[in-house]
Amino acid sequence: MSVRGNIGEYGPGDGYGSSEPFSLIDRNSSFDGTFTSERDLRIEGSAKGTIDCKGTLFVAEGSKVDAIVDAEHITIAGDLSGEIRCRGRLQVLPSGRLRGRVSTQSLIINEGAIYEGQLEMPSADTARASRPVAIPGDRGNATTYIRRMGGQETAWESRSVESVAPESEPEVSDESE
Repeated sequence: MSVRGNIGEYGPGDGYGSSEPFSLIDRNSSFDGTFTSERDLRIEGSAKGTIDCKGTLFVAEGSKVDAIVDAEHITIAGDLSGEIRCRGRLQVLPSGRLRGRVSTQSLIINEGAIYEGQLEMPSADTARASRPVAIPGDRGNATTYIRRMGGQETAWESRSVESVAPESEPEVSDESE
């Protein structure tokens, strides 16, 4: 099924109200097999098999997807399990559940969301390749960021050991002056 129009805040097109057409597997439908879409895809029902989406894949709340997924961007509000390759941004919304082996350039997990599995964040050069190649011991160019609530992002590698170690009690001397 193909639909044209705005699909809401968290749908294909990153929720910015695109009027571009998108494909839809509705609540009353299920799919088992290989699904290929040259544009955005919204899943409200259930899907199994293989999904190749050239646009944004949106897994709606209440939907269940168990598949090998290859998509440009992915937003999850429902349940997604399998082997997932996202060439851009993967976002798990508070109601979302993600389980499986994931490869993505950017990952956003909102509070309340569930993620279980293996994560690979390849460098931009690796992601451009048609098939990512894993080199033992190669960490790529990925950088992990840690943000404290209300704080500024700092690269994990740039943090000193002292900044992560718990603070110790100050030494007390028995000497008097």
